[in-house]
Amino acid sequence: MRKLLLLTILVVGCLFAQPQLPPAAVQLSNTVMHVLPAEAVADTFQIVVALPSSYASSSGSFPVVYLLDSDKSFGMARDAVNWLSWSRELPQVIVVGISYGGTNKQWWDKRTRDYLPTRDTSGIWGSKWRYAGGGEAFRSFLKSELFPFIEKTYRTIPNDRTIVGISFGGVFASYVLFTDPSMFSRYIISGPALIWDNKRAFTYESEFFSHQKSISATVFTSIGLEDTDDIIQPWREFNKVIASRKYENLRWIVLEFPDETHISVFPAALTRGLRAVFSK
Repeated sequence: MRKLLLLTILVVGCLFAQPQLPPAAVQLSNTVMHVLPAEAVADTFQIVVALPSSYASSSGSFPVVYLLDSDKSFGMARDAVNWLSWSRELPQVIVVGISYGGTNKQWWDKRTRDYLPTRDTSGIWGSKWRYAGGGEAFRSFLKSELFPFIEKTYRTIPNDRTIVGISFGGVFASYVLFTDPSMFSRYIISGPALIWDNKRAFTYESEFFSHQKSISATVFTSIGLEDTDDIIQPWREFNKVIASRKYENLRWIVLEFPDETHISVFPAALTRGLRAVFSK
């Protein structure tokens, strides 16, 4: 009995004496990052890509979901897509996150530059966003540089693209929808700041409607009801305008989330939006 006790103590001691391995970084499976210079923006982007689980073992092509604000939301989006694809609530898709890298301030300043097509002449927010106004250049980067790169590097379904944007990202998605709608076939727009620059988004829509009565796209737009009135009221007004237009070939899906804020609504808006825009 004494020998057994000594042996047990020796074994336990050896276990605790094992050197501890240093902590390692957590890596997301089936993901890669590309560093991509952008001539249109005169900057360099970090493009993070999440491939479907079946990508390596198949020869098929996949839809692409383009994610704005990827510095903050790539992991969340990649995991949401994995869950929904696993449960067959979503087809397998490629997620392409458009990131900046660097500090939070650099991300904040650059998203302001890229997602807002104009400066805020209303004076409501203008003094806070001195980098605004580069939306057209960013749109050119997506269309002329990023899309060709992704479609050359990966097996994608041509023209089957989705854009996901929140807040200023929602402003950019709305801008693209009514200036170059064929860039994407699906739009997920969360809490867009449509008050920006005297509701400039309304002008883009009005100008588009004056010469075009059809949009071949599915749009899911949502908001958290604990957001501020300067976000909620223009958004509701915009939805009424769209409903009155009766665009051909446009699916416009609207959802309000109670008990969610401007930021907390995003995970719910993403999952509900993905299911909605890919539903038949």
